[in-house]
Amino acid sequence: MPRIAALISLIAAALGCIATAALADDDDYPTWQPSSDAAVAITGPVILFPDRFNAGQANFPWQEDGVAPQFKPDQGPIPARIFKLAATPAAPVLLNGARLCGDTAVKWIVMVPAPPNGLEIDAYGSDDKPASISSPGRCGTFDYRRW
Repeated sequence: MPRIAALISLIAAALGCIATAALADDDDYPTWQPSSDAAVAITGPVILFPDRFNAGQANFPWQEDGVAPQFKPDQGPIPARIFKLAATPAAPVLLNGARLCGDTAVKWIVMVPAPPNGLEIDAYGSDDKPASISSPGRCGTFDYRRW
């Protein structure tokens, strides 16, 4: 009987591990904490997924569209990553009724690393892919940190 109880316990533990893996969620990706007034007021913490950017209760589906080695003059050696948002431009309501770019729909998101533990997110509403921080259409800049 003790062997059966041990076997049942082992099976229950294994099933628990499988169920936990199947329920993987936002905890699998790091949360970036807001470190600028704009980020605190508009987005709060954000999570960057391979297929979307999550801010507040909104998801912005995206697809990586390239890198920019010197998106900003003071960027450092890590290239910025440029993401095109899904076919429909996005302007969901975030914190306090705010939007990333006010009434302008966001079409591009640029992730600019700020080592050692920072990240700048620039939002663009222009049709053209941004090539630098001075590209037309920038409508929001938000700073984050991982503590």
